[in-house]
Amino acid sequence: MKQIVTAEEMRTYEGYLMETLGIPSLLLMERAAGYVCEQVCQYARKKEKLRVLIVAGYGNNGADGLAAARMLTEHKKISVCITAVGEPTHASDQWKIQAGILEKMCMPVHTEISEGLEQAPDVIVDALFGIGINRDLYEKHLNVVRQINDWRKNHTECRVISVDLPSGLHTDLGLPQPEAVMADVTVTFGFVKRGMYVNQGRRYTGEVICKPIGTAMPDRHDTDVLMDWSELRELRPKRDVLGHKGTFGKVLCISGSNDMPGAAILNAGAALRCGAGMVKVLSVPQNRDLLLRSVPEAMFVPMAEQEAENSLSAADEARLAEELAWADVLLIGSGLTKTRACRFLDSKALRQCTKPMVIDADGLNALAMDMDFLLDRKARGCVTYVTPHPGEFVRMFPEKRLQDGQHSYHVRQLAEKYGVVLLAKSATTLVTNGEKVYYNTLGSDALAKAGSGDVLAGALAACACVIKEPLDAAVYADALHAVAGSYAAKERGNAGVTASDLIDAMPKLMEQAEKSYN
Repeated sequence: MKQIVTAEEMRTYEGYLMETLGIPSLLLMERAAGYVCEQVCQYARKKEKLRVLIVAGYGNNGADGLAAARMLTEHKKISVCITAVGEPTHASDQWKIQAGILEKMCMPVHTEISEGLEQAPDVIVDALFGIGINRDLYEKHLNVVRQINDWRKNHTECRVISVDLPSGLHTDLGLPQPEAVMADVTVTFGFVKRGMYVNQGRRYTGEVICKPIGTAMPDRHDTDVLMDWSELRELRPKRDVLGHKGTFGKVLCISGSNDMPGAAILNAGAALRCGAGMVKVLSVPQNRDLLLRSVPEAMFVPMAEQEAENSLSAADEARLAEELAWADVLLIGSGLTKTRACRFLDSKALRQCTKPMVIDADGLNALAMDMDFLLDRKARGCVTYVTPHPGEFVRMFPEKRLQDGQHSYHVRQLAEKYGVVLLAKSATTLVTNGEKVYYNTLGSDALAKAGSGDVLAGALAACACVIKEPLDAAVYADALHAVAGSYAAKERGNAGVTASDLIDAMPKLMEQAEKSYN
């Protein structure tokens, strides 16, 4: 899996290559420029004549662009126009070297973006800033970013290639400063950068192509990594040919309400399809017939709403304790009301429960009012999974802004503080146990449907039954859920995928992984 780095970590890596290993910066630049040229040439194959505009800053990212311009002159089908944007007195030493070579080749470097262009370019190479920007763009640069985006918008065949990172995008936070280049392809070097995947980053980067420029760092600790389904699918152990229904785990789902019975159905269906041996649903009596018609393999435990009560009755406490003793993993929250979720979390039986617990949806909203529940479970060494979407995240952790919550340092910090495996759901879901952070970019807007989170919670509960390492269980379930969305979209289209389609797709994906063992 690919390591994800911050701007500072990337600078440290580059320093290691140049200062420790002695690799000249110009050699690294040649490799980077060569990769950019490869991508430009992909478009040249489809054109009789390809017009390329290189937009370069005066730093080393701009020098990459100048080097690429020189290399592109070797291709007869490609015509190149170069524009430098910024303050020439700020030019880096490498930039001056590359510009000097172009001058000897009689290749002009223009200072206005429209100079030298007879027609709109077919390809724009954005080499303004790369990872170097951590402040708002100056007006001149901002205007150029807007021009690039306008060209791309108004000329449907125009493609934008960003060098290392779309200019104007914060390398670590994934936020435009205040605008950024909208790239079709980002060619990045060494490692992928954090800002490509958090907050708004994925909106700007397009397809990310990561290319090596040197060698691996010694003693490198991959604390932030990009999920790779081809590797993660092997986390699930091969099924025991002598196994029985108890072997593969018993899941208790406390979910569903009068208004949201579907959550319990999706929990149970996902848990069973993801391999749980037995599933019980504890819900309001009105949900019994609907659940058993939809998921006849599930068992049902009725427990009335008791809206007038602030706590469970003695009989319900005893029944809950009995069911918790039966279960291997508890799932609570999907489709519950906040009031009912609070009642369960306040119960003596749940407070004393040491079984692995998946807390979702209204369970999280109830939890936000009593985070000591998590600290108590941490003190007792209990495994707890929490699955907040952005709104639930803010309610649980109001001390963290949303953009910070999607910053891996903070999700790692929160997971460690509360002793949980945290799945911070978003366009890029971050999964962490407080040590390692996995970034899930495998999903798509096919998952943007009501009930999708209920399916994830059920899948996670099933995986927690058979995958011993809690972080592995969470990462596997989250990746499976994301890939299932893409798998279902092949038949339904992204807009047509429903939560039930995810459940149907999951066994097929697990079967593919099972075959890979043989």
